[in-house]
Amino acid sequence: MVKSITVDYDDVTPQTVGHRLTDSEAVLHLGSRRLPVALTDRAGLMEALQVADAMSAAVLSWRGDLVAALQKLDAAEYARENATT
Repeated sequence: MVKSITVDYDDVTPQTVGHRLTDSEAVLHLGSRRLPVALTDRAGLMEALQVADAMSAAVLSWRGDLVAALQKLDAAEYARENATT
């Protein structure tokens, strides 16, 4: 079963992304959304682990794309600054 969540992009900032572990659950926070899993729910933990793995891969790819775009912008700016007229 595929689950989805909707997160308002304006709601997600570096300060609103994180996780918290308590005696009873592990919770991922994305903006105002909570993705909790009970530490006693084996199936829930396994599913959350799969979600975490998928998110990790997606975030790593996204970060790579962002870095490449920034490098491209930097190269274009460098080329403009050093262009001879």
